[in-house]
Amino acid sequence: MTKPATALAEVFDQGIPVLAVLGAQRAGLLAALLERAATAEEFATDLKLDPLATRLTLNVLVHSGAAVHTDGRYQASPELAERARDAPGGVELHLNLFDHLPELLLSGKPLLSMDGTLEERGRHYAQVAQGLGHMYPGAAAELAEALEGEPYGMGDGARSVLDLGAGSGVWSLAVATRMPKARVTAVDLPPVLEGLRHNAAEAGVESRVTTLEGSYFDVELPAAAHDLVILGNILHLETAGDAERLVHRAAAAVKPGGTLAVIDILGSGPYETNPVRAQYALFLAARTSSGAMYSRAEVADWLTEAGLTGMRTVELPSAPPHFTCLTAVRPS
Repeated sequence: MTKPATALAEVFDQGIPVLAVLGAQRAGLLAALLERAATAEEFATDLKLDPLATRLTLNVLVHSGAAVHTDGRYQASPELAERARDAPGGVELHLNLFDHLPELLLSGKPLLSMDGTLEERGRHYAQVAQGLGHMYPGAAAELAEALEGEPYGMGDGARSVLDLGAGSGVWSLAVATRMPKARVTAVDLPPVLEGLRHNAAEAGVESRVTTLEGSYFDVELPAAAHDLVILGNILHLETAGDAERLVHRAAAAVKPGGTLAVIDILGSGPYETNPVRAQYALFLAARTSSGAMYSRAEVADWLTEAGLTGMRTVELPSAPPHFTCLTAVRPS
């Protein structure tokens, strides 16, 4: 009788394919596959690799879906090419983060400082913001549609939208696209906003988008000025104290009757009890010094303390697992 597959069995069964991908990344073979098609011997010669090991690794990459083999030549598969183009920071950054785990175990130091100085944040987040934008267009469209209808009713007039830590602008630009009278103020660091402006132009909404350069903790925000304030995928980059402070700051910018939308990895219970959240927590430790995941209950408490009511969860079927939108309203 065949034993049922277990999580540990899957780890060991996939060990060689994973090591093949990481080894190819370290040796420069993955980058070479993305650049051109060549024989195993040509790759080995160009990269100064062992010919046999190169051919064996390439064969595993083919069976893993990372490469294709046609007429004796290997090149990146369409899926790998797509990931290299669209993944936050590209395939190289993701694999480097995975490869950093031994050092993280030894030192506790992340590979990146996405929660570091403003200069570090701007530099690192500019690397990943556009890729994150490619991950969430479906979920952003679902959120915009939900906000347009009841009980929010934002589709019936001119609306002012504030997007704090806007990144690619995927959330607020979806609102602007859905609601022709909506005007967006997008706050982020200068290197990040370059991509957002490009995305606004691509979406045809640039005339209704204003960018405000600076830290979302420091820029001047008029009180009670916006119908919708968005905190999209940023709370997990902050310590609990700073995340709570940011929620209060965002809430203060919401008009009476307006809505604050928090989009993040919000779960219930400790992350240790859920495999997806446990893995995300480890991945977060590789790219931040103090980032953390917060539960829906924690964020709801912060929203309540900030004077907001009417907590609702907006279902985003296209979002990754455990990715949640929690909304709250400032009483009229």
